[in-house]
Amino acid sequence: MIDIGPYDLWAIEYGYTFSKDLKKILARVAEPELAYATDEDTGGPDPLARRYDFSKNPLDYAKAQLDLVQYHRGRLLEKFVKSGDSWSKARRGYELTLSLQMRSVSMMANWIGGAHVNRDRKGDKNGRAPISVVPTNSQKDALKFVIESTFRDKAYGLSTELLRHMTVDKWLDGGGGGFAHAMSSQPAWPVHDRIIGLQASTLTMLMNPTTLRRTYDNEFRIPADQPALTLPDLLKALSTEIWSELGQKPKEGATARKPLVSSLRRNLQQEHIDRLITLSLPGNGSGAAYKAIALLARQELVEIRARVAKSSKDWGGKVDPYTRAISGGCRTRSPRCSTPR
Repeated sequence: MIDIGPYDLWAIEYGYTFSKDLKKILARVAEPELAYATDEDTGGPDPLARRYDFSKNPLDYAKAQLDLVQYHRGRLLEKFVKSGDSWSKARRGYELTLSLQMRSVSMMANWIGGAHVNRDRKGDKNGRAPISVVPTNSQKDALKFVIESTFRDKAYGLSTELLRHMTVDKWLDGGGGGFAHAMSSQPAWPVHDRIIGLQASTLTMLMNPTTLRRTYDNEFRIPADQPALTLPDLLKALSTEIWSELGQKPKEGATARKPLVSSLRRNLQQEHIDRLITLSLPGNGSGAAYKAIALLARQELVEIRARVAKSSKDWGGKVDPYTRAISGGCRTRSPRCSTPR
């Protein structure tokens, strides 16, 4: 805020009204423009109590931010880097778009397992329940946005031309990062390390114990005859997207240079298996929800292993070495954790 808003005026009215009966003023509590959250609420379940979501509809805002990201990425080499500029500017520009992209993803990840918090009291005019689960459609839309914005190769707008121009300058001050930073920065942008880092962060946003517990608890808050985003829904959506290549027919002439599964996707799949294994092992979590989480994670491992085995059989020897290696690795890693104990 750069100016006082409706809530500020309401608080001032309450504070400077000396009438003994303030109920008329307080009766406005349910008006949308008087919504209020404290600093500590930004770490709570309410996705509207967040910084930097400058919109009445954060999903529309996040989509608009991603449109800006794609627009600027398409102009990095031709427009952003001027004649005479160092090509390191292209790398800085791309990193700025990554920051904007992940800010939008993080903002929408908060909607999954979320619940709106109201401070209404019993008897308030148009009073609302203190806890209201985020509508199921909103959670599913947010999940779809997060998945499509991080787990698909096209979400990063990378090309061989762009990667060949993303370098660094070796100034003694490191461009503000100091001499050690300047000397340790790699001239060639570490594409695989950078992208899997972002994808791993996104998996943490979706598969961390707090988000999973909130999703599980929300199932109990919603009547059984009404739709809800369940834990199986969440875990299945991730598995379906991350392993979407399973069941596809390999292209003719699939080779290490033209693999069925891209290198970015292979890294993501291995990270996903790591997360499921961690969730499935006993003793890695606490609380009642974790038992259900562990069983569901183990079931996902069983199903992924079965799908990989079937696809490997269907592919025969027609797939590239990379795809063959990751499918074999998946089958050898998951049995330990997919067997009930």
